Amino acid sequence: MFYSNVHTHSTWCDGKQTLREMAEAACQLHMTDLGFTSHSYAPFDPGCLGVKDEAGYQQAVAKLKEQYNGKLALQCGLEWDYFSPTPSKGYDYFIGSVHYFEPRGGVYASVDESPKTFAKTLATWFDGDFLAMAEEYYALVLRHVKENEPLIVGHFDLIKKFQNRLGYITQNNQAQYQDLTRQALAEVCQTLKGYGGLVEINTGGMSRGWTNEPYPGPFLWRDLAQRKTPVIITSDSHEAKTLNFAFEETKDQLLQQGITETWQLYQGQFQPFLLTQTS
Repeated sequence: MFYSNVHTHSTWCDGKQTLREMAEAACQLHMTDLGFTSHSYAPFDPGCLGVKDEAGYQQAVAKLKEQYNGKLALQCGLEWDYFSPTPSKGYDYFIGSVHYFEPRGGVYASVDESPKTFAKTLATWFDGDFLAMAEEYYALVLRHVKENEPLIVGHFDLIKKFQNRLGYITQNNQAQYQDLTRQALAEVCQTLKGYGGLVEINTGGMSRGWTNEPYPGPFLWRDLAQRKTPVIITSDSHEAKTLNFAFEETKDQLLQQGITETWQLYQGQFQPFLLTQTS
């Protein structure tokens, strides 16, 4: 049973539905808990500004929490992008994510806005060298984890999002890409061990039709299992219908790769649960 989803967006950022509508969807799924994680403020990105009024967002979640008391336990989190200003105090937890490359001349380029912008950045900022692009991306992920210690590492290999459309991971660079990705994950896992952080297994790319697999991809799951790095299945949901997208299938696939437990938010606490194969 899945008791919660802890990566949930709403109309406070780029989500399609309100906090209340997402809470109602969680109740319909018989969840006990729900964690909201609006995007952090990104003044340099007009396409996804995130939450500027952090106090207002926190108050809105707190008000809804009172109204759902005894029915659904709510937490107020934030998906904290590495390049956002330092968030206000008062959040229950952070998901640490990287959505942008290192700025050039004060200009930010998105990792995941669209295939068109990704292809342009790859061509103009990295001279078509995807390995150089991936190296920069994973260095930023590691910096975020080391500097800010978010409870959850968000969509670790987001850089693969447009692979099915653009094909930038090729026979010529795939082995090198997987090596550098595994090395980055090893460093992230070592850092997480120091403060008790988690890696999310995020099905959002699948629900929105970009990928055929979660973030991070299955080739990394045995590494997570061998390092005993705790994981948590999330949907990165932006609308009610995807709140528990592919949770059961993902759980079964994790078991096949040697991951025997996942963490969940249950009755207001993050805690581990043993996995069992879907009958």
